[in-house]
Amino acid sequence: MFESLKMKHEIDKAEFKAVEPKLRGELIDAQFDLLENGTFPVIVLFVGMDVLGRGQAARQLLSWLDPRHVRPYALIKPSDEERERPRMWRFWRALPAKGRIGLFLNGWYEEPSVDYFLGRIDDARFRMHIDEIVAFEQMLSREGALVLKFLFFLPKDKSLKEIKKLRGDHSVAWKISEEEKEIGKQFAKRYENALAVVEEIIGASSTAYAPWMPLPSADPNYRDLTIGRTLVDAIQARLKAVPPPIPNLGASALTSNDTPNVLQSLDLDQSLAKKDYKKGLKDQQRRVTALTLGKKFEKRSLVAVFEGNDAAGKGGSIRRVVQALDPRITRVIPIAAPSDEEQAQPYLWRFWRHIPRRGHTTIFDRSWYGRVLVERVEGFATDGAWMRAYEEIRNFEAELTDYGVIVVKFWLSIDKDEQLRRFKEREKIGYKRYKITEEDWRNREKWDDYARAVHDMVDRTGTTHAPWTLVEANDKYFARVKVLKTLADRLEAEL
Repeated sequence: MFESLKMKHEIDKAEFKAVEPKLRGELIDAQFDLLENGTFPVIVLFVGMDVLGRGQAARQLLSWLDPRHVRPYALIKPSDEERERPRMWRFWRALPAKGRIGLFLNGWYEEPSVDYFLGRIDDARFRMHIDEIVAFEQMLSREGALVLKFLFFLPKDKSLKEIKKLRGDHSVAWKISEEEKEIGKQFAKRYENALAVVEEIIGASSTAYAPWMPLPSADPNYRDLTIGRTLVDAIQARLKAVPPPIPNLGASALTSNDTPNVLQSLDLDQSLAKKDYKKGLKDQQRRVTALTLGKKFEKRSLVAVFEGNDAAGKGGSIRRVVQALDPRITRVIPIAAPSDEEQAQPYLWRFWRHIPRRGHTTIFDRSWYGRVLVERVEGFATDGAWMRAYEEIRNFEAELTDYGVIVVKFWLSIDKDEQLRRFKEREKIGYKRYKITEEDWRNREKWDDYARAVHDMVDRTGTTHAPWTLVEANDKYFARVKVLKTLADRLEAEL
């Protein structure tokens, strides 16, 4: 790979001036064709130390493009808000919408590569971060994003010269952090080690959907024209590509309803007397309150997911949980059909944005599992989209729990007769009428299909770090106490 650095990659000033206007016009045309098409974003990564020309190249590219439709993101020292959430949270927030370009300077590669090079993390942690990145880029590609990764290189003597020059330039010295100085110092001392880290990253993360493009950057004319030409060609090729037909088998893709189902093992006749309910509710709420206000919880956070049959009592259970939590550090996120803004982003974006900071709690009233439930059964998602969602959800929850988020997931289950009784009750009671819709009645016709989807969801996304709790909810008293007790038990075990 680094043999190319020995070759000359130069374009003289006259040739640059001759080529640059035409390329700039092509870039603007490609950018507005992308915007008009509006079906995919372009994500460009510039990776490498700034002395290798990364910042200069970014400024040149931005000067060629219409800045209204470009989202630049330069990785700087994370804020307190970013430090208190999983590492990838800040990058999810910075993703460009469909039809737009996102320019990331170093992005998600910088922190793990620097930490590994400086010995702050061991080999296992480094590889875990790289696997996390590969899964992230795979998800972006599957969602349609065009990912271009440029790796900036200079020959060793040129690299060291630029580092020394930058460190001695008093006009910019104030801009260089102590960490950047240390990185430059160690890079100069251990150049071969740094290249070994880079090679390891490339070997593990250069894929068909997000390949690395090594970029000799000694000559800025060659560097900038190469980036511009590559971007134009990639956007034009994607816009001209004919997408393969996507099979959407709908209900026929569902597994057989005749096979055993995890929901059949539930004893829905379990109940609690009102007296026992009041005592159990109070006891478990006290436990939850004490655990979430304790010192240990300040370094953790809680995500509680509530899914269930229509009219299974999710709202009532959530209210009892909220009663036990400090309202200053608690948010309830109701999930409905995605907005236009959310549809312009990868599926999990709308959930990542609500992940709580340390010491806080977020409760999801329905969640990311909609893709493998309602979207699967109703045909709102293609078969490929909901099938791959199992893996993407597992990766998502693993990232949360690896950071220290406590993930608790509930499925509230009732039988068909109890649902019918509650539906009819809602139609008769004025303040409950808003809870029942024509869609709820239509969903009953696909009861068996939903039951099979729930079984697959529990089977494929129940993990040791984020297990499912199935709640027998025919009796609301029993369900509410079980939810609170499960929550208290998990918090106690984790803390």
